[in-house]
Amino acid sequence: SSVTGGVGNTAEGESSSVSGGGSNIASGVSSSVSGGGLGRAVGEHSSVSGGKSNIAGITDGGEYSSVSGGYGNNAKGLRSSVSGGRNNDAEGDYSSVTGGVSNTAVGETSSVSGGVSNKAEGKYSSV
Repeated sequence: SSVTGGVGNTAEGESSSVSGGGSNIASGVSSSVSGGGLGRAVGEHSSVSGGKSNIAGITDGGEYSSVSGGYGNNAKGLRSSVSGGRNNDAEGDYSSVTGGVSNTAVGETSSVSGGVSNKAEGKYSSV
């Protein structure tokens, strides 16, 4: 594990890394946080690229999940992703939220492209 820059960062997962920013934590095995602030890469092989208060993965899941940026975004499902925006959640396995505000992709392989307070609940659903 390694921390190569920033302030108050922690790389506690096996083979995890934090490259910069402040108060970031990479706790999942082979997880990474590249920058930003208050980011957490919890799931195995999960990543947070930047932004603030973003979380990739959960304690018992969310492997290979990613959050690219934005604020308060969460990628909780297996191989889920949030690209940006604010307060978005990708909860279903293989789900994604591209951006916007307060959007949620719950169903497996569901997606929300943007907007405000949208929810994709069914399997393979999209908004």
